[in-house]
Amino acid sequence: KSQKRATNWLALKVIFRPLNPVKVGCLTIHGIFLKRQAEVSETFARVNCVEILHTKAIWEEMLTGPKSKNFFAMLRAHSIVFTERLVGGMKPLTIAAMGSQQYTEMKEEIATKIAEKIPSVMPHSYEYTTEALDMENTIRERMQKLSYPEFEGVLHPAFEEDEILLILVGGLLGLVAGSIQVVLFYN
Repeated sequence: KSQKRATNWLALKVIFRPLNPVKVGCLTIHGIFLKRQAEVSETFARVNCVEILHTKAIWEEMLTGPKSKNFFAMLRAHSIVFTERLVGGMKPLTIAAMGSQQYTEMKEEIATKIAEKIPSVMPHSYEYTTEALDMENTIRERMQKLSYPEFEGVLHPAFEEDEILLILVGGLLGLVAGSIQVVLFYN
């Protein structure tokens, strides 16, 4: 049993060790994921951008997540600045015509309307935002440029989280494979 755990642990280590290629005679030994950094980076970027970092999820988090109050406060501030700039040199005339209080209320009302409308408008920007941010290519390119230790530092935590589960599943699969061999050998 402990031998199986040791081989499963070793199998997990082979994914990331050795960090840098080591020449042993005519063989080059290198962690499996590290050796395939380009392909792993591409898959990692695609999966993350399709499953986690897609534009809709980002906007939903900004609009309804725990930090949404911060987003709406920032949106309000920028909306007021935008209105000020839009009025521009006409501000003295506008204040003279409307009054200072009504001018301030107008800016607040514009900011409120923008905040109310933005959740229904944002879905129309998803495709453009995805193209403009180009996160999948950015993540892929940056991961491919990482040193081996940095690359391992990005990926290994995901495996460490489930390492015990991977060891247990590996042990179970080993037990099943061994049982099948015993049945085939003795029948």
